[in-house]
Amino acid sequence: MDFSISAAEETVVRRLAGRLRAGAPPTDDDLADELGDEVRPLLQSLLEKGWLVVGEGRTLTLSTIARTVVADRADPGGPRG
Repeated sequence: MDFSISAAEETVVRRLAGRLRAGAPPTDDDLADELGDEVRPLLQSLLEKGWLVVGEGRTLTLSTIARTVVADRADPGGPRG
């Protein structure tokens, strides 16, 4: 997994994490509708880096490691990466 992501990629990861917490796993089309078509190359990059996983019905989810990184970054007492 490539832990180095851009600020734009991190924004996408956080948006996806929020959608997952709300119980609404989006597809790439859902995120493109919400954020614009310029999100598609970011999604592809995140898939290649191991941050995203495509599930049933083309829904996107965070990989196990990505979920841990997001949780650690959200925890003020947790490690920073």
